Amino acid sequence: MHEYNPLPSTAITNQGEVFSPYISRQKELGVKFDTGALAFSAAAFSTGMPSAYVQNNLFGVFGEQRNRGLEFSVFGNPMRGVRLLGGLTLLDAKQRRTAEPINQGNDVIGVPESQLNIGGEWDIQAVSGPSLNARAVYTSKQFADGTNTQQLPSWNRIDFGVNYATRIADRNVTFRARLDIVFDRNYWASAGGYPGSGYLVAGAPRSATISATVEF
Repeated sequence: MHEYNPLPSTAITNQGEVFSPYISRQKELGVKFDTGALAFSAAAFSTGMPSAYVQNNLFGVFGEQRNRGLEFSVFGNPMRGVRLLGGLTLLDAKQRRTAEPINQGNDVIGVPESQLNIGGEWDIQAVSGPSLNARAVYTSKQFADGTNTQQLPSWNRIDFGVNYATRIADRNVTFRARLDIVFDRNYWASAGGYPGSGYLVAGAPRSATISATVEF
């Protein structure tokens, strides 16, 4: 994690103050279509929510952001032994009420315009027990500051895995092996914070995991 902009040099007089829970209001309209083998859904939504910034040496929930977007998803079993799950989100997140007029109407920090993920699992029919799985994730560019002058580039990742289900001592046992971030690369996964202070989150490195579960 890397902080790119510290808190303002002026003293914040209400440090440690705990704010009351805020209310977000969302309007949503969706539709779903199920073919039996695959199901599809789509939804449009609009959400208004408070945002925080420093004003007159006070840190408080003075601002507002508006999120509008579309969500699409697909899931099911397109053929025997194959399972599919995926989704696409298109998001327009704007700063509606800000500390600095120059930020009015800009994109919200750390909110990508689009996110796509698709994953699947395939049971190897010729051999009893093993299955293969894979997942692809894409995240579009996002801004790291309220003025929208610092931008993180888009990134993607691909993960692979293999499972093996068997019985040992009359117990169902599943062995799993995964390789995440197959094509290892350096990237910023996301940004966070509020105008005047923020941080970047480094993307995870390539990693391998081996595990086993036993049903009792």
